[in-house]
This record gives sequence, C-alpha cells and structure tokens, in this order.
Amino acid sequence: MNQDYISYIRSKVGHDKIMLNFVGGILTDEAGRVLLQLRGDMHTWGLPGGAMELGESSVDTCKREFLEETGITVEPVRLLNIYSNTETHYPNGDKTQSIVILYEVKALSDATKLDFTDSETLALRFFSREEIAGMTDLFEKHRVMLEEFFSGHFEMGR
Repeated sequence: MNQDYISYIRSKVGHDKIMLNFVGGILTDEAGRVLLQLRGDMHTWGLPGGAMELGESSVDTCKREFLEETGITVEPVRLLNIYSNTETHYPNGDKTQSIVILYEVKALSDATKLDFTDSETLALRFFSREEIAGMTDLFEKHRVMLEEFFSGHFEMGR
C-alpha cells in the first residue's frame, strides 16, 4: 500500500465515523513540565502522537510520530494508559472513535531545541501542570490524559 492507513480507509468510507488506533507520548523536562505541540489541524495544544500504520507496533508508532512531530528521538519507558472512548470531529469532516495508547517517553536526542515546525506542528513548548490546568486552547481529549499523568492515578476503562 503506497498511501497511509487513514487515507486508505477514508478513500473507502469518506467522513463516516471509524475507529482508529493512535499512540502518544509524554515527555517531561528537568522541571517536570510536559512537552506539547500546537497542532496544525485544530490549532490547539496537544501531546505529540499519531495514527498507527498497518504492521506497526505501538512502540514503533510512538517513536515515529514523536520524531515526525517534534524532531526529537524518544524511547517509550512506561505504558501509562489506554483511552478507548473518545470521539473526535476533525475540521475536514472526518469523525473517529479513537483508541489512544499513551506512553511516558525519554528523549534520546536534544529536547531543548524546540524550533521544529511543519504543517502538523506549528510550535513546541514545555508547560507546567499549572499552565496546562488554565489552558483554554488544549485539545480536549488530551486534558484527561495530562490530569491523570500529573496526579499519578490512571483510571482504567476511559
């Protein structure tokens, strides 16, 4: 298959609601702040991550998506949770029920150089727990993930 999985599926079903698997990562700096990206699709801040491709493991997806969206090479160090009951409506009309596998990751390359940008990532920045709690432009499905991360309590079945 020469196209990515989402494009392939969308060519068959259009904008209808489908179930997709996503993988994300939480990277913290020495002050305990979390790296967020300003997303190009929704113009909201969120965790780096993206859709799994056919034949790809969740760990490989995490590494690939994190590098593609931040320019930072990472290694997943801990599975945090699996979120399976979130619905997203994208600006182009696509609808999904997302299954999100969330890892805590460590940087294997320089994570202090945050000038990486492209069509998916408009900006990168580390945010504190307090800053995130007050954000009005945070991708909503990531809010619960971040609250659980900062509290250290992960609820199963979300």
